[in-house]
Amino acid sequence: MSVQLDSGVLAHLRSVDFKVEDENLDRYLQVLTQPPMFTTLRIDCSCVSKVEAEEKIKISLEKQSCKRGMAKFSMFWHRDFQDCLVLHNRGPNNVEKVEKEVMVDLACGMAILRGADIFIQGIMAAPPSLTKGDAVSVYADLDKKCLKGLTSKYTGRKLFVGNGISQVSRAEVFNAHSETLRGLGVLMTQPVYEAPCLSELSYPWLVPQNLPSIACVHALDPQSGESVLDMCAAPGGKTSHIASLMNYRGFIVALEKSNQRAKKLKQLGLHNVQVFAFDSTKALSEVAKRESGPPFPPATFDRILVDAPCSALGQRPCCINIMPLKQLGSYPVIQHRLLMVAADLLKPGGVLVYSTCTITSTENEEQVAKFLVKRPDMQLVAPHVQLGKCGLQGSQLTASQRSMVQRFDPGVLVGEASFPREDLCNVDTIGFFIAKFVKTDHKEDT
Repeated sequence: MSVQLDSGVLAHLRSVDFKVEDENLDRYLQVLTQPPMFTTLRIDCSCVSKVEAEEKIKISLEKQSCKRGMAKFSMFWHRDFQDCLVLHNRGPNNVEKVEKEVMVDLACGMAILRGADIFIQGIMAAPPSLTKGDAVSVYADLDKKCLKGLTSKYTGRKLFVGNGISQVSRAEVFNAHSETLRGLGVLMTQPVYEAPCLSELSYPWLVPQNLPSIACVHALDPQSGESVLDMCAAPGGKTSHIASLMNYRGFIVALEKSNQRAKKLKQLGLHNVQVFAFDSTKALSEVAKRESGPPFPPATFDRILVDAPCSALGQRPCCINIMPLKQLGSYPVIQHRLLMVAADLLKPGGVLVYSTCTITSTENEEQVAKFLVKRPDMQLVAPHVQLGKCGLQGSQLTASQRSMVQRFDPGVLVGEASFPREDLCNVDTIGFFIAKFVKTDHKEDT
């Protein structure tokens, strides 16, 4: 099974982004429908010791496993990142389906594949005879055609994601007061893929985060006392990681264009982070004052993270992506603007990290190549820890430059290659891209 894409997007990927590595694209599209077999947890080691964190997480996971009748999850600390605890997921399992079926939407189905249970509001359809305690088979609606409250079995395209135990009756889910109901709807006891339920790991020092996102902030390598800008900060995982690595000493500005997402960022309560609802493409002004908030004058920040808006074609699992070609083409424009503004806001000698969670060369390697031409004062460098593959062939980057970027490529899992567990967790990730730059002292005219 391969991810279903818009025909125009697929044609563009084949003819432009993967024109030299077409087979690599096919592997990508196949593996994107499957969840990663590792869950990574970032631990704020300034708040808790590794020993205490591991012990508390182990106890929580054992309770989860006991409640669901699953085997315990194994865990280990990442070899290169001392703040990253890795949990080994399991699957796919051969699960025997039962008679009663519960339907959920596709987003909920993808979350189940990564360890989630089903909340009451997530139930789209259930049989009239459903009572609390019933065993149910859970399916995700692939075409968004299942009607809310359907009583008969849904006959459209659907994806089986596992079995569970209903925590409510149908009458409780679908009634005049159902919109106000909260709580657990189905406890997933036999998912096709077994992974920890992250909503039950509620510790202030723990952040569930994909490994490439953790690697991204380690590449930035922020230091105590520095001034750092996160240009696209929501939902705040990378912002909080930056603060943690700085031991909460220094000055961090988090910009987020959306007012609503900026409000949620402020709720993180990070005392050395200033959050602004602001368009980062307008964050530069020659006449601005440093102390007044955005926009800022040139050469304000020691380090800048541009975790740019992107097509998100690296997210796993994903069965269907209906993004049209026009939308795909809009991202490189905004990404280039962000990079150009970031370069001016960075101090000489400062560090800029650019990242996306997509697989296209247009948004990744070609974006870097264009930036290097436009800004000769920005030097591409390799991160001190380099986990991903080198960049795609066929781009404007040289072989040397391609070796300095990080492309997380889960497509290599399709084939006969084998990896030790400690290395497999670096491969079996979402699709992701990281490029690191250092600003030299002098800007040449272009």
